[in-house]
This record gives sequence, structure tokens and C-alpha cells, in this order.
Amino acid sequence: MKRFFSLSNPLGIVITAATLILTVSPEARRGTKKLLVKGVGSALALGDQIKHLTTGARLQLSSLMEEAKHEKETMELPNMKDAMMEMTERGMEKSKETIHQAKATFGSMFSEPNDSHSMDSSPINVMNDHSLKQKMSEIENQLH
Repeated sequence: MKRFFSLSNPLGIVITAATLILTVSPEARRGTKKLLVKGVGSALALGDQIKHLTTGARLQLSSLMEEAKHEKETMELPNMKDAMMEMTERGMEKSKETIHQAKATFGSMFSEPNDSHSMDSSPINVMNDHSLKQKMSEIENQLH
């Protein structure tokens, strides 16, 4: 406490001078009192404004939440389970169709031909076969 009122400390000099002025001068006391009253009044007014703003924000937020809740209750969303089942069934049907078409297309291709080749004949390069390439492109077009 002695440090604050010590004359070697600049803050002590200011506090000591203010104390002497307020003790001796009645005008300084009246001015200080008016300043303190206005400061406290301003702080209270600011507190009231903040209180009104937060109350208004809380009311707006609660009304927004009520609107969102009402909107959610009145919204008709599709049943995701049924939608997923329907998509799965359609995908399975499409896959089955493609498999049947592939079997129909390639079924006869890998069976033994009527004019069987002897083992002595040279092998056939099926990758250069134009009918195979055509069938593959047909299947690719059907899948896309």
C-alpha cells in the first residue's frame, strides 16, 4: 500500500494529488460525483440494451426453431428404405437382362462348330475375329 502513495512512484503522485484535490475542493467533489453518476448510468443503460438485444435474439431464434420444426413435420420425405429397395431391384433386373443377353450372344460362339478342325490345323486368333468385336461393342452399348 505504501508503494501506491509513495512520491517516488508516478502513479502514487497522481493518486496523492487526486486525493488532496477531492479533499480540499468541494467543486472537484461535485464534478467527480456527476461524472461517476453519469458513468454508472451509462453502464446501466448499456446493460439494459444488451439485455433487450439478447432477449430479442432469443425470441427470434425460438420462432425460427418453431418454424423449422413445423416445416420438418409437414415435409413429406420419401421412405429411404423403399427407395433403396426399388433401386436395388431395378439394378438386379438390369444385371439379369444383361447376363441373359450375353448368354444368348456368346452361347453359340463357344460351342463346338459343325465343321470341326483337326488338331493339325493352325490355331485361330479369336481377338481378330470381327464378329467377336461386334458382339462386345453391342454388349458395351447395352450396358451404357
